Amino acid sequence: MKNFRWWPAIGVVAAVVALGGCGGGGSNSSSNASLRIANATLTHASLDLLINGVSASTATTTDTVGNYASPSSGSVTLQLNDTGAATALTTTVPTLTGGNHYTLLAYESGGAVKTAILNEDNAVPPAGTAQLRVYNAALDAGRIDVYITAPTVDLATVSTPTATFATTTANASTALLTYSPGTYRVRITAAGNKADLRADIPSVVVAGQQIATVVLTPAAGGALINGSTVIQQGAYAAARNSNTRVRLAAAVSGSATVAASASGGTVIDAGSVAPAFGFGYVLVPATSTLTVAVNGTPVTAPTTALKPGADATLLVYGDPGSATAKLLDDDNRLPSDATTTKLRLINGVTGSTGTLTLTANSAPIGTGIAGGLASGYVSVIGSTNAMILKLSSSSSSAVTTDSSNVLSPSAVYTILAGGPIGAPQLLIR
Repeated sequence: MKNFRWWPAIGVVAAVVALGGCGGGGSNSSSNASLRIANATLTHASLDLLINGVSASTATTTDTVGNYASPSSGSVTLQLNDTGAATALTTTVPTLTGGNHYTLLAYESGGAVKTAILNEDNAVPPAGTAQLRVYNAALDAGRIDVYITAPTVDLATVSTPTATFATTTANASTALLTYSPGTYRVRITAAGNKADLRADIPSVVVAGQQIATVVLTPAAGGALINGSTVIQQGAYAAARNSNTRVRLAAAVSGSATVAASASGGTVIDAGSVAPAFGFGYVLVPATSTLTVAVNGTPVTAPTTALKPGADATLLVYGDPGSATAKLLDDDNRLPSDATTTKLRLINGVTGSTGTLTLTANSAPIGTGIAGGLASGYVSVIGSTNAMILKLSSSSSSAVTTDSSNVLSPSAVYTILAGGPIGAPQLLIR
């Protein structure tokens, strides 16, 4: 994934972020505020801003910031549309202070556009210093640690994170931290696991008396993170995640050994005896090509390209001598309701032209799922007791039942049906 650079943070404060530094948005009367859009969305190439129903800023393209508009102070209605469209993507009604500057951050989670208001009127730092903070809107990624270092520091030598975002219920920021002007690197990992790199921003540059906010937003798969840097009343720089996380799902019959790797020599799985999920997600450049082998014999790799910022399952299924490899998109965003568990089914069984249906505690998870495909994700009520999973086939009267797994609330699981249709196995990861 991309490299993100940052500075140490002292605490976590709540959602509306004040961006500090120098730079100006132009003169503005005290009865009006100054507000601009930062387009950090995944799929909306250009955005228009309407203030109280009137066009105020047009065509802010992805990874850029628009010019300041001048809304009145007080409560205002801010609406974002795709450029030229009449339908609102999102609407928010903040209270703005006359004379103050704001950035309206637009980003996406689960296909929905969301916004956050960043306040840009912190006091200018003393001469010879700069200030930095991290704003976390990447709640999909769960609990994360932030490391802000010099660019060449080996993360393995850093014992303590600069900051930890321990909650996934609301956007939050670190406190403003004072640094010498210069270039910094910001790396984001899963909380307590430096090996699970979620973002790496290699170059965040701050000049003397500037205040920079590094903004974290969800990437396509939920676990990886995109970043951007907002200089108070100044420049905006995007840092998109250029990597993909890939895992192997070996579902071929005959207890065959399946291996996979990415171009450049990254091993995704050195060899797992099917049916099995492999060794977990491995981070690879999204430009990588994949290599797959079953019992040492090459298998045609999927033609589907990897997607930057995404999670993917490399499914290998069928008879060992004629196996098929397929790339499936994963959605590892946590359930919106922490009392639920998010599940889906992958059909990797061999020897059936029919479909599979799966229930969890009698709730339908996947219905009529053909071979080599995955169901959508379904949220069911979580439990600290083992769930009863029942798998049935349209081409067989046999029913496979598994009641040995506790599937925790506020978690995401994929259930892989693999092996021969006569005796399929359910594997959960």
